[in-house]
Amino acid sequence: MTADDRLEQITLLVDERGFLSVRELSDHFQVSEMTIRRDLQRLDEENRVNRTYGGAASLKRSAGSASEIDQMTPIETVDELLANRVDVIITSSLEQSVDFLLLDRASKMNIPIIAESASLEKQVTVVAVDNYKAAFELGKWAGTEFGARWNGQLNVLDLSYSLPNTQQRSRAFMAGVHEVYPQSSLVLTINAQSNSDISYQLTRDALTVHSQVNLIFAINDATAWGAIQACCDLGLDPEKITVIPFGLEGDSMRNLLAEGTYCKAGLAMFPEIVAPACIEAAIAAYGQVPLPAHLVTPYMIVTSQNLPEIYSNAFGKWSPRWDVIYERFSLPIDIHPAKDRSLDSLPRRIGFIVPFGKHDWYRNLVLFMQEHARTYNIELEIVNAEKEVVEEIEARRRAIAHLASEQVQSGEVVIVDGGPIAGYLARELLDKPDLTVITNSTVVLKILEQAAQIQLISTGGALRRSSQVLVGPTAEGALRELRADKLFLSVSGISQDFGLSHTNISEVTIKQAMIHSAREVILLADYTIFGQESVAQVAGLKIVNKLIADESLPAKTRLDLAKLGIKVQLASL
Repeated sequence: MTADDRLEQITLLVDERGFLSVRELSDHFQVSEMTIRRDLQRLDEENRVNRTYGGAASLKRSAGSASEIDQMTPIETVDELLANRVDVIITSSLEQSVDFLLLDRASKMNIPIIAESASLEKQVTVVAVDNYKAAFELGKWAGTEFGARWNGQLNVLDLSYSLPNTQQRSRAFMAGVHEVYPQSSLVLTINAQSNSDISYQLTRDALTVHSQVNLIFAINDATAWGAIQACCDLGLDPEKITVIPFGLEGDSMRNLLAEGTYCKAGLAMFPEIVAPACIEAAIAAYGQVPLPAHLVTPYMIVTSQNLPEIYSNAFGKWSPRWDVIYERFSLPIDIHPAKDRSLDSLPRRIGFIVPFGKHDWYRNLVLFMQEHARTYNIELEIVNAEKEVVEEIEARRRAIAHLASEQVQSGEVVIVDGGPIAGYLARELLDKPDLTVITNSTVVLKILEQAAQIQLISTGGALRRSSQVLVGPTAEGALRELRADKLFLSVSGISQDFGLSHTNISEVTIKQAMIHSAREVILLADYTIFGQESVAQVAGLKIVNKLIADESLPAKTRLDLAKLGIKVQLASL
């Protein structure tokens, strides 16, 4: 059976049974579990199955699949949504420049905004849990549960994110842990960018370097999935390491909690409550009914023991026990649809801007919002902000690459480091005459091999497939024998305290070799890199001669860099 035939058979089997584990698929096809995991990753990327912890679920049976959301609602851009004059917008904080643009346009059009999860500046109200209180209680629970079990040696990896509410979760969780065990250690805080794949790679790298980590705090469900998969693939003992997510949404995560393994507890935020609360708040805002500044939604620390108390399970699908919910929790707004409302008091259309469409939290939130909006015959329009932000970042990276290419003169020898900007820079260099390019990036090599006027030198070395760069002693040895006029350097973290940092040790050492081989170091970095600290330090900031960044770089950061003698150039879109 060919690999493509196996992929087809896996899809059919998963659709037929709803869910199959990696082990079941491995036994069925008589291939290794690693092969099956790679197959499932590919099928997930092709939207043919939904990869979950330990196996795959059918997209046809998954209530919250992205494909179903796409079929149920048209996806519009923010511009299209506002041009269609929605009556109310529900959104979370996205990214500072996007937030500013959205708030400015909505204000001019007199469109009220309901903030979900994270506060904005000009919303009517925010519908969210008390992030600090909830995370603090979760941290205290973790300290109480695991502190004595591990002799007070709690070593925490914090998988955080850059938004204020997620930063608050991270701080509060550690404060709760320290309340119980003051000697507990925060080993590392990493921005996993609220992405499962990035979380997976960063967690693998972090656990390889910091083997003492035994407690991982994830600021949401997607980040937790990546961490759990990393622990699984590293073969770590579930009794010696635990992943605790702030967010326990979706049937897959609840099934995982019920089974045990790496996830021993999580914070349930109840999208079944938040979704109708957002719709009711939007209706009130449209009717100019006064609302409190914060509609505080309930939460609960859920374990395998108390999960059945709050959710019932039928054939792997979990449904809330509403009688228990109404008895235990005080809801911030009445979520029962009011039948006596006149059509004049209702918005015609509500826009919901989804920041992370692949997260179980937002998949569920969309479905429950649609369900509640339908009771009033209100249209719910969905905007995929994640896609727009990705396109925005790529546009900024292309602009950085274009400006970087203008630094290159005929006859020069330049080193091009791997990274997300490297491919764009290589394309900009294609028409440069009389140039020598040294690189460890297979992407750059492939692009420039067609340019006959460019002398292309590969460092050689071992291929790191996840980043498509060559690393190791061979590559580092080659660089010791070479000298370049300029190095175009990329890293994954830049901060005042830790300097330049990166996620993988093998890539760190070759970056250091590149720095030693170059007369001028030009750092290429978009706004997502600043203020981040990755696993290992590459060098201090003072080794940088010039920084090329996008226009989102704050003025204060530019001034701080100028004090260090670093020339800053900003690329315009």
